[in-house]
Amino acid sequence: MTGFLPTALQSAVFAALLLGLVCGLLGTFVVVRRMALTGDMISHAVLPGVVIGLAWNASRNPLIVLGCAVVAGVIGSAVMHLLLRKTKLKPDVALALVLSVFFALGISLISRLQPAGVQAFLYGQIAAIDQRDLMLLTVVTALTLILIPLGFRALRLVSFDPAFARVLGFPVKSIEVIFFALLTVVIVIAMQAVGVILVTAMLVTPAAAARFCTKSLPKTALIACGFGAFGGWIGVLISASRTALPTGPLMALSVTGLFLGAALFGPRGGWFPVAIRRRRQRLRILGEDILKHLWHHEENRGIDQPVAETLVQKSQTDPIQPALSDLEKTGKIVREHSEIRLTQTGRVLATQLIRAHRLWERYLTEQADFKPDHVHDDAERTEHWIDSESRAQLEKKLGNPTLDPHGRPIPPSHRKGAME
Repeated sequence: MTGFLPTALQSAVFAALLLGLVCGLLGTFVVVRRMALTGDMISHAVLPGVVIGLAWNASRNPLIVLGCAVVAGVIGSAVMHLLLRKTKLKPDVALALVLSVFFALGISLISRLQPAGVQAFLYGQIAAIDQRDLMLLTVVTALTLILIPLGFRALRLVSFDPAFARVLGFPVKSIEVIFFALLTVVIVIAMQAVGVILVTAMLVTPAAAARFCTKSLPKTALIACGFGAFGGWIGVLISASRTALPTGPLMALSVTGLFLGAALFGPRGGWFPVAIRRRRQRLRILGEDILKHLWHHEENRGIDQPVAETLVQKSQTDPIQPALSDLEKTGKIVREHSEIRLTQTGRVLATQLIRAHRLWERYLTEQADFKPDHVHDDAERTEHWIDSESRAQLEKKLGNPTLDPHGRPIPPSHRKGAME
């Protein structure tokens, strides 16, 4: 693909892809560790080091700049931890103090030293990344893509429960040092692409978007890498097609667009999938309530007596037509001339619901000391979530009861729907 692009654009695209990969991978742990502000603090704390490194060597050796920036980042992190240990400041206050002080120091050094090339770190200029910077980014990306998967299990455990990791014998401090060192290096390199202000967007946004797609941390990391690389690539291409548009902000806006797409359509927590699941859940519960109503009718009047739709509607607070259509489609009811009958399938499901309801009422009165007249509403909600295994456990725990607290029979587990 890049063979058809100008050389400068090839370098920019390659750098954006590498940067998106490494930011997505490290950003996954930044998000799960709730360290978004810490990444922002590091990006501002390294600025004095970047300025000193640029002023120190006229050749703008990336290793010298990187070394000075890492030292400044380590000092900033040490100051923040010192504030947290020696004072009663909250973490967000300590972060804000370190961020503002070090950034102000960096701006002051820029005014005093006026080093060449500092604008790229302030505002981002991925097209200006030279071959030495690109080589350094390649090495850092390769190192990160090797170290993080190798230590994924340990890093995941340290991220979620460092105390337990310490008990298991993991070198928690060493893992933290390696992670923060990689994070600082990546932040310094990312600053050249998107600037000091937007570097947090490249770290946090792809991982945050991936969280809408899966619960699995390894899958989150993979998706975040893909989002980061794709967003960076799109940002560079849009910037190249419109020369007046800056690359760094467009990269940040591209990953933000991916975030919005994931927030709307992500299978795990996207707005539309969640809304669809909730609607299906409401439809299922309403349908089960209708089946119960029909079962009670059969219990009281006999299995051969149909129920008028109007009577069923009066027993529900929501419109029942969507639920009735779903029940008829799945073969749980039969509708004839505005009358409804349970099928054998529907009768079995309704029996299971009634059994769950009455077992739960019995459980609440015997095990939780509820009064019999206070258990119905709770059982009405809980019955929809008690599966066959839970019903069997309840029955065993209660000693296979045959009556609920109100003296009504509890349908046995082998009952297939015929009224006895």
